[in-house]
Amino acid sequence: MKVILTHEQADMDALASLLGAWLLQPDALPVLPRAINRNGRRFIKLYADQLPFIEQKDLPKEAITEILLVDTQSLITLKGMSDDTKVVVYDHHPQHEDLNPAWELHMTQSGANTSQLVARIQSAGLTLTPVQANALAMGLYEDTGAFTYGSTTPDALAAASFCLAQGADPDILSHYLYPPLSKQQRELYDRL
Repeated sequence: MKVILTHEQADMDALASLLGAWLLQPDALPVLPRAINRNGRRFIKLYADQLPFIEQKDLPKEAITEILLVDTQSLITLKGMSDDTKVVVYDHHPQHEDLNPAWELHMTQSGANTSQLVARIQSAGLTLTPVQANALAMGLYEDTGAFTYGSTTPDALAAASFCLAQGADPDILSHYLYPPLSKQQRELYDRL
């Protein structure tokens, strides 16, 4: 069995990377981390029936032959892993010095890890649903600060262009990436 994993406290780039890796390898199971940021939780809750994500508790009790590790280089231990489990990393953070030399690495300098996965999706000639296009675009927009961070690269912009051409909706992106303050947050804001 192949699984796709990301880091805890997952942001939209991590979730989009899970989805992107699954689109490239639909035989793998994209496993949600236990902790997900507010934007991601809201998006997943609304579109759960259109996304391939599973909870860790729902993983089949089988041997894990391969792990695709996205937007991180930190591997969590799962039942079913062994010394023979292949690990493939897709990440955009600086490479850790102590990584296992047997791991296959796909590193990028982009502001969003999703960029490299969208480039592979585009090269493979895959078509996205609007929900998939929105999820991938949110990963790009969130991790680049809507393309205003200094780490923004041309490949992130090209990936966003592809997502928009595939049906990503800027109105949906702004709804999830810049949600209004909750009642409690507004009260705290007013007190401050």
